[in-house]
Amino acid sequence: MSSAKDDSEPAPDMTGAGADSDSTPGGDSKPQSSTPEQQEPGCMPIVVACTLLMGIVSFVFCGVTTWVLFQKRTEVAIRTLVGYVDVIEQSLLPPDEKKSVIAQLESTIKEMRADDYPQERASAVMQRLVRLPIPQYGELDVIDSFVQENFGDDERSDALKQISRLRRAIELGKATVIDVNDVLLPTTQVDTTHPLGRVLKQPLAAENIREVVQRAKLIGDREKLTDQPFQRKPIDEILKRELTAAVDQGGF
Repeated sequence: MSSAKDDSEPAPDMTGAGADSDSTPGGDSKPQSSTPEQQEPGCMPIVVACTLLMGIVSFVFCGVTTWVLFQKRTEVAIRTLVGYVDVIEQSLLPPDEKKSVIAQLESTIKEMRADDYPQERASAVMQRLVRLPIPQYGELDVIDSFVQENFGDDERSDALKQISRLRRAIELGKATVIDVNDVLLPTTQVDTTHPLGRVLKQPLAAENIREVVQRAKLIGDREKLTDQPFQRKPIDEILKRELTAAVDQGGF
């Protein structure tokens, strides 16, 4: 009877914690072995450290470069002006104004080459010159000539008036080279052989000139200039005033 009873009893469950092959006789589990990912941190710390190091090096390099350039402002200004003389020589300015502008620039270069020339003055001169649209002034003269030769009386009068308002804005220091380049954009084309990188289109088209006139009007309206013709002031006189202001007042 005992044998039959034993056969009918279910076998003990071996899937529980007591049947765990990793368990010790005392009931404590064996520590599980770590995976390779848990044992090694990988390359990430090295990558982060290298990135931070490169950032520090770049920051120091930029700071040193800026300091060096800051100490050589006069030298940079001289090189820029020497190249700018070539631009003026190929400009469309009237011969007398072109000659005067070149003479003033060369005189400024000569002064800058003196050992005791102040770095601050060199910066002030360049700050004022980079805003002054000297070559573009001659291109406006070409636009003027086209208007006088190809437009009717009423349209001619208005076009010349708007261009004169733009020149007035330049004279007052309210229109910069960026403004004038934008005004002349419809009449210019890329030319990598020219120092300015672009030239006036040839032949000029009346439609493009009308767009230039409209853009010139917008500049005059923006600066709230009187809607009337203004007398043309020679660009060499404007340059002389700006160079004097750079010495007396500094830059912007």
